[in-house]
Amino acid sequence: MASPLEIYSAYQQRLQAQDYARLGEVVDLQGYTENCLGLTGRTTGFEVALQNYARNILGPFTDFQYTPIDAIEGADALSMHNRVEATHAGTFLGIPATGRRIAWDLVFMVHFAEGRMVGQWIQFDLWGIYQQLTSPTPEMPTIRTADPPRAWAQSAR
Repeated sequence: MASPLEIYSAYQQRLQAQDYARLGEVVDLQGYTENCLGLTGRTTGFEVALQNYARNILGPFTDFQYTPIDAIEGADALSMHNRVEATHAGTFLGIPATGRRIAWDLVFMVHFAEGRMVGQWIQFDLWGIYQQLTSPTPEMPTIRTADPPRAWAQSAR
């Protein structure tokens, strides 16, 4: 049987190719549940969740670029942290299109059963998005690396 990461990758490929007829191979279309914190609340049924995603994310943004940062995979679950960049092209959080290119962190946990996705919990950095869309001088956040260990931390080795 395919791993959660392999199933999720197949799901993403089908979405990007708009191969909706084959989504049922990797998603429990009827029993699927999703909670997109701050945007939709708990949703049951994949079709409703996909409509929410199209309205709330694909509608207001264009030119997406997803960069995987980290993934943790278990026997029946997958957690991922992605960096997302997109152009603000429609109303989001009540803010009309600005045309700004912004970036945010996206964290999600996906659950699997019998080789298919059965649920997902999603958290966007809504505050970071809001700040970039409303700031008079927006700066796209950068990914920072950790500072070198301080002397006291090195002495603890």
